Amino acid sequence: MLKTRRSFALAAAFVVALAVGGPAAATAATTTDAGSAAPAAQARAAQAHAQAQAQAQGGEQGGEPGTPTPRVIRATRAARVAPLDPPSSWGHATVLEGPALGPDGRLYFVDFTAPAGHPKILRYDPRTKKVISLHTDATSRFSSLQFSPADGKIYVTDYDNGKIDRLDPDGTGFTTVFSGPVDGRVLVPDDIAFNKAGDMYITDYHGSLEKPDGRVVRLDARGAHPVVLQKGLSGPNGISFTPDFSALWVSEYNLGREDHFTLAPDGKSITGGGVGMSANVGGGGFDSNSVDSAGNVYQVVLGAGKILVWNPSGDLLATIVIPQQPQPEPLVSNLVIKPGSTHGYITVGGDNGGYLYTFHALAPGLPQPAGR
Repeated sequence: MLKTRRSFALAAAFVVALAVGGPAAATAATTTDAGSAAPAAQARAAQAHAQAQAQAQGGEQGGEPGTPTPRVIRATRAARVAPLDPPSSWGHATVLEGPALGPDGRLYFVDFTAPAGHPKILRYDPRTKKVISLHTDATSRFSSLQFSPADGKIYVTDYDNGKIDRLDPDGTGFTTVFSGPVDGRVLVPDDIAFNKAGDMYITDYHGSLEKPDGRVVRLDARGAHPVVLQKGLSGPNGISFTPDFSALWVSEYNLGREDHFTLAPDGKSITGGGVGMSANVGGGGFDSNSVDSAGNVYQVVLGAGKILVWNPSGDLLATIVIPQQPQPEPLVSNLVIKPGSTHGYITVGGDNGGYLYTFHALAPGLPQPAGR
């Protein structure tokens, strides 16, 4: 999720420019059990299949010898799920975040720009196409949503107030599980990812080009014992585990790059890391990301209406495109791939309201990790 008023205003201006100028969880998985990562052989097979797909269905662009030819995947609008939110200090647009598939097969997401009293945590039923509000309040601004394998509850990051909140899938039991400073500074929690035990890994969206002081922070499954795993980042935003939970992919919004951080066996420290991929993003930025069962990394480019897909080696396999006609919708923020299926959902916004789009991923989604 874009995290400064200036960057949001730029993205909102991009929406207007497009309008004037023209187009611009827990179902069955393919792993041996729902609580373990895909075996290495299976992951390699899935990766080979994904690359073969990319080569077979690629576009006209060529690449270096031995690398797959990137293909273009066009997403399809599924439903309008939120109105155009009122003007605010963040601009005049709707920005949705999340999304996460619950054990019931329904899609849960948040409305980042929803004003006080309007639906802020929502649920969409793909079968009936109905949307219901699960929670609203006067002060929160939620920037991500995930289910914890430790208790099966929903966890949301409150960007404005530096909190991690929890609620039941039916919207009851809302409570705060973490707030306050970490090493002397209040979090700006952006995205959240869970390991098998339900420990939380959070991007702390601080940092600029001049002062890269963003962080990756770890909390245990109860929201206690905060530990700073990584410093020196410029707007860390998306965060996802590799299929075997041995490393993290973290996107830096301001730099257009994807960092790879290897974790210690206990997950309590980072043992190595570096830049895995980068891209020219124009006036946009790297928002949320996701990983499929083949280890492919799906990186949203907010403000550009697209998602870049790389394999773990850094080869660009595909670009997922959100059609910008008949109305521009460049505020693509996040995605989820259904476990055991290539069916995916994308949260999309702009000055026309909030939408869900569907697409076909290159490999099935990862299963929800089972708690210990």
